[in-house]
Amino acid sequence: MTILYSCIARGPTILCSHQIGAGRYEHVAESMLRNIPLRSDTKTTYAGEDNNQYHCVVENGLIYLCVSGADFGKRQPYGYLAEIKRQFLTGTLGSRAITATNHELDIDFKNVLVRQMELFSSGGGSKTSALQNQVDEVKGIMTQNIEKVLERGERLEDLQSKTEDLEANAMVFQKTARKVRRKFWLKNLKMKIILFCVIFVILVTIIMIILATKTDVFKSSSSGGGAVTTTKSP
Repeated sequence: MTILYSCIARGPTILCSHQIGAGRYEHVAESMLRNIPLRSDTKTTYAGEDNNQYHCVVENGLIYLCVSGADFGKRQPYGYLAEIKRQFLTGTLGSRAITATNHELDIDFKNVLVRQMELFSSGGGSKTSALQNQVDEVKGIMTQNIEKVLERGERLEDLQSKTEDLEANAMVFQKTARKVRRKFWLKNLKMKIILFCVIFVILVTIIMIILATKTDVFKSSSSGGGAVTTTKSP
């Protein structure tokens, strides 16, 4: 069995398509496209009026559709849809699809549909698709690793910047602490000198008072001794 028909559509607007042999595949596809919801990305297989299977992948408002016989299975058709979706979005067609009219992109992408339909119909597409999926998976892992390395590098730069800021703040704090400590040491020294002077003045005053008191007592004793007279008896 083969893939009989394929198209890429934006809602009911068929942007490009290709058909092998006779059949009303596009007519049936047009009636289906009007009823396929675009609100979310989905992967669905519909049974057509012609007893064929219509495999659809909806992603970002675009519908990737192909038709095959019921006995062809689903692995090859969905592998085919994944491949044409990848190639369609590789260039500028993805952005052009937003405003393109009916069959406007046939001239750009129909040859890709022809080649891939032949490839996947013959069974060779599964190996190619599997290999491409592995390549895409490896690319995704490498991209994630690079992003993690870059993120780790940014974090290390932030950590280094914060460390430098802490070192600068520590140096400023040490200088300020030394100035404050010296200031309080001088203030404490001044207080000690003032206290020593006050105590010294008090002691000198006390000593002078004591000396002055002793001097007055001594003078009083001397004056009293000179006034004594002796009387002789007859």
